[in-house]
Amino acid sequence: MARHGLRGGFLGLLGVFLHSVRYRLAEFGKSLSGLVRKRFTIMLIPHSQRGGLNLQVNVLVLVVVVLAAVGLVSSFFYYTTMYTGSSRLVSQQSREIDRTEQELEAVRSELNEVFKSARLFDGTLEATLGSLGLNYPEQEGPRPDGSGDLERDMIVEAVEPGQTPQVQQIQQLASFMETAVDPLEEIREVLGDQKDLLADLPNFWPIEGGTGRVVMEFGPNRHPVTDQWYIHKGFDIAAPVGTPIVASANGKVIEIGFDHTYGLYVWVRHKYGFRTRYAHLQSISVSEGQQVFQGEHIGTLGNTGRGSGSSLYFQIWLGTDVVDPAAFLKISNEFAYLGNMR
Repeated sequence: MARHGLRGGFLGLLGVFLHSVRYRLAEFGKSLSGLVRKRFTIMLIPHSQRGGLNLQVNVLVLVVVVLAAVGLVSSFFYYTTMYTGSSRLVSQQSREIDRTEQELEAVRSELNEVFKSARLFDGTLEATLGSLGLNYPEQEGPRPDGSGDLERDMIVEAVEPGQTPQVQQIQQLASFMETAVDPLEEIREVLGDQKDLLADLPNFWPIEGGTGRVVMEFGPNRHPVTDQWYIHKGFDIAAPVGTPIVASANGKVIEIGFDHTYGLYVWVRHKYGFRTRYAHLQSISVSEGQQVFQGEHIGTLGNTGRGSGSSLYFQIWLGTDVVDPAAFLKISNEFAYLGNMR
């Protein structure tokens, strides 16, 4: 019984609440309807003598007009802001494009310089290969023609989609440089062979550091002691006592000795039938049978034997014949008779 009483009381309160709500909604609707039906008069009075203009509108129309005006003003400010931002973005992009064009122009200028260097390198390489008896390799595509302009330096016949002519020109330059690798390797091998050959020929200056001066050359000369004419069969190179003497070529020490004419001397045998003799030495730092290399110390300069002062007596023999040392020393040296080495 108590439960049924509570439920009935709750339902009664709920009914009273709903009734109150319906009543208030009805009153609000009447007030709103009255407000909508209520009319306002808007008067427009000009400065002239003509009569004013009266406009009668209700609240609903006035609200619509106000909302429309607010919408127009808001749209105006929105699109003005968007336009200003777009203009600023376009201006920034335009400046970036100008800067990019300047950088591309700088790259273009650098490429022109690179192609000029490539043309010079190309001509020098071809001339060098020709002097060495080597063939210049055939290149795929055009070679630099020396016109001095980038577009004419490397003629682009076809540009792939999305690829600028400059990019393809750089690729062609890279291909040209790759083509030059093999000839340079051949040159390196030829020069290496030449270097090995020169190391086996007596062309290295026999006094360390290229010092000394030729005081008597090969051929007819007056003897420094007897003052008689005779055939001098080598070079007399004057230098201070104790100056290091070096091997003129790779070889093997075949004899070490002393006599009253040549003093202390060393014989070295080289390839291709060559022999060299180093006489008037003060000391010897090698032994018979020892292998020596071009430029290696073999002793020191002195004043032993028969001579007019401290000097090295240097001879070159080919088989059983003595030859002029100048013909070989001039391969790798520049010197003046009776003067200092240059």
